[in-house]
Amino acid sequence: MSEYMVFALAFAASAASPGPEIAGLLSRALSGGVFASFTLALGIILGKLLMLTAAVLGLTALVEVLGPMFIVLKFCGVVYLVWLGIKKWKNAGRMLAVNEKPKPVNAIVDIGLGLTMTLSNPIAILFYIALLPGVINISGLTLNSYALLCTIIICVMTCIVVGYGIMAEVVRKLFSSANSKALMDRLAGAMMIGAGILIAIR
Repeated sequence: MSEYMVFALAFAASAASPGPEIAGLLSRALSGGVFASFTLALGIILGKLLMLTAAVLGLTALVEVLGPMFIVLKFCGVVYLVWLGIKKWKNAGRMLAVNEKPKPVNAIVDIGLGLTMTLSNPIAILFYIALLPGVINISGLTLNSYALLCTIIICVMTCIVVGYGIMAEVVRKLFSSANSKALMDRLAGAMMIGAGILIAIR
C-alpha cells in the first residue's frame, strides 16, 4: 500500500471521529443545510494545513513558546461557540416571515471560527509528528510531496464535510414540521455548546 494512502486513511479516521469540529459542522448543516457548513469547514481545513506545515517544519517548539496565545485563542472560540448555541436554542422553532430573509452568514467570522477550533488544539500537531516519520520520509520530503499531503487533507476533509452535510440534510428533511424545526434548532444549539465545552476541556 502506498505511503500516501496510509497517510490518507489514518488522517480520515482521525478527522472523521466525533469531536468539536464535527459537532460544529453538523450543527451548521442541521440549522442551515449542506452549504451552510462550508465556510466553517474552510477554516478547519486551513487550520489542519497549518498544523501539517508546522509538523513538517519541526515547529513543535513554537507550540510551547506560544502556549498562552493558544489558551486565549481556545477560550475565545469557546465563548463564541457557546454564545451561538444559546442563541440558536433561544430562537428554536422560529419561522421566518414571508418577506423576511435569513441573515447571511459572515464568511470571515465562520472561517475564523473554524481556524480557531482547529488551532486551539495544539496537541493535534502531535498526530502529524507521530504519523509522518513512520509513513513519509520527512528528510526526503519535496515540495511536490508536501503539496500531495496538502491535497490529501483537502480531499479527505471535503468528503467528510459533504458526507456529514448530506446526513444532516436528510435529518432536516425528515423532520420538517414546525415542532421538528424547534427540535432540530435545539439539537444544533446543543451541539454548538457541546463543541465549546469539548474545546474547553481538551
